[in-house]
Amino acid sequence: MILAAGLGTRMRPLTRLLAKPALPVLDRPLLHWTLDALAAAGVREVAINTHHLPATVRDAVGSGRRWGVRVTWSHERRILGTGGGPRRLRAFLGDEPCLLVNGDVLFRFDLRPLVARQRRTGAPVVLGLIPNPDPRRYSAVTMDGGGRVRAIAGAPRPASGRPWLFTGIHLIDPALLERLPRGRSDSVRDLYIPMLREDEHVEGVALRGAWYDLGAPPLYLASQLAMIRTTRVPGRARGCLVGRGAVVNRAAEVRRSVVGQATVIEKGAVVEDSVLWAGSRIGAGCVVRGSIVAGAAIRAGARSEGAIVMPGARAHVLPLEPPAR
Repeated sequence: MILAAGLGTRMRPLTRLLAKPALPVLDRPLLHWTLDALAAAGVREVAINTHHLPATVRDAVGSGRRWGVRVTWSHERRILGTGGGPRRLRAFLGDEPCLLVNGDVLFRFDLRPLVARQRRTGAPVVLGLIPNPDPRRYSAVTMDGGGRVRAIAGAPRPASGRPWLFTGIHLIDPALLERLPRGRSDSVRDLYIPMLREDEHVEGVALRGAWYDLGAPPLYLASQLAMIRTTRVPGRARGCLVGRGAVVNRAAEVRRSVVGQATVIEKGAVVEDSVLWAGSRIGAGCVVRGSIVAGAAIRAGARSEGAIVMPGARAHVLPLEPPAR
């Protein structure tokens, strides 16, 4: 199950146009990256819940045929949370261990180690973990030497050991969801921490690969600029990604940027360290640096530095604020 029912509040104003799981990442909807990983792990049935701008999520996924998966949709008029969303789909999830994946993060992991760990240990919950890059910012998960989780964010009691970060990817015995009330709940607070309090078996497995925090527009921008250097995708060349049908004038300069499909960059424009959504238009002589252009048109000669440029008659510009700590 892909959890895609958030409000996307921290990603505004971009999520006024698209739900967060539908936002373009390297010129593809974020959900496409998630479905790639699930299909590679052998998943053939996927449930996706929605809330904010549900049509944009459905449009991004389509039938699921391109990934060889059958998609079941669950629209939540009121957000049910990371526990309540799966609880609502208890019947769909069946009796075998199932993957739960947050739809608002980008990762490049092989998910099969979670399945292998569950089969080896019999644990009813296996959390996908990576080394915690900043325990002041991200709640720490602590494991013992055997891989058993002892604490999450210091609960039920502080535990010593290396701090890990919970990636939002977990394998769970669906029967556990019956412990949650119908309605809104949180999988960590209302299920996993009570399990740890009762010394029940919660396992952790270290995943190898990239994980990107897309929690706010500056992180969304920085993550894609980092991905350009390390991710093999069609259209990548010379530190840039240029989408299909994009037109870049020979007298324009594009450096370390993502140029979405059908975007036009006119003569003399300079685009650097920026992400341009599909259909953007950068006028002649424009300078765009460190910015996100969300399918907007920027008039000739204008400058955009450290900004989010939204569509509109005059391309409404908003400052690109640093992420809150």
